[in-house]
Amino acid sequence: PASNDSFLPSFLTKHIIFIRILDFRTTQYTMTNVKLYYYAATGLANQIRLALAVSGIDWDEVNPPSFPPSEEDKQKWRDIGKNTTTNIPMLEMPDGKVYTQSSAVLRAVARMGDKGLMPGSDDELYLTDKLLADASDLRDAAYKTFVNWGCSQEKADAFIESGLALHLSNFERQLSNTNDCFFVGSKLTIADISIYDAVTSFGTGRFPDGGKDLLTQFPKVKEWISRVESNTAIAGYISSERCKGMMKFGPETLGK
Repeated sequence: PASNDSFLPSFLTKHIIFIRILDFRTTQYTMTNVKLYYYAATGLANQIRLALAVSGIDWDEVNPPSFPPSEEDKQKWRDIGKNTTTNIPMLEMPDGKVYTQSSAVLRAVARMGDKGLMPGSDDELYLTDKLLADASDLRDAAYKTFVNWGCSQEKADAFIESGLALHLSNFERQLSNTNDCFFVGSKLTIADISIYDAVTSFGTGRFPDGGKDLLTQFPKVKEWISRVESNTAIAGYISSERCKGMMKFGPETLGK
């Protein structure tokens, strides 16, 4: 049915909208049996899993039995997500609402909980979007250096020698320009979660030494990684059997 909000005084309409926002966040935050469709691997879903964990939202993993997925699995994803291109990672809520596209899913999850993962001011929202793009740049660059997916060893070595360092220097610069503990203010946000996943899952985690030697060149980033990993929810997820069972990108992806 059509809304009657237009017939109400403007100040009442604003209050009703505010109450609806609060109700949306509370409802989503307390939901259980959320379904996350993706492979049993970190990949593009890892940042979403971390955000779900921090938001206190329980979820069920729905993983295809094989990789590459079967045509039957792909069709199921299209039927649920409706996109004709790609649908996973995909989040399905108990009420039937579906979220697709990894960055959009991440933002949706950040709005569901009450942990402040999505900043509020216009300046902070811009900075968050900018930082999410920085994280995406690193993932895009990293995906082009997987030897096991056809990349040359020369390109993989270049990523080890200078490619990852280029992105880490960008993050080091931005951390050095703030007096806060995290990228956007004094609290953990989705910007931190996304960058953390990009740096560790697509970068240092693929180095034979876990990137320990490289990180000595970027002390701010190194300290920040420890700060993110000290978050109770993130630490709990990382140490969980669920996380341990996920396929992760290792040195073999760089031919090492």
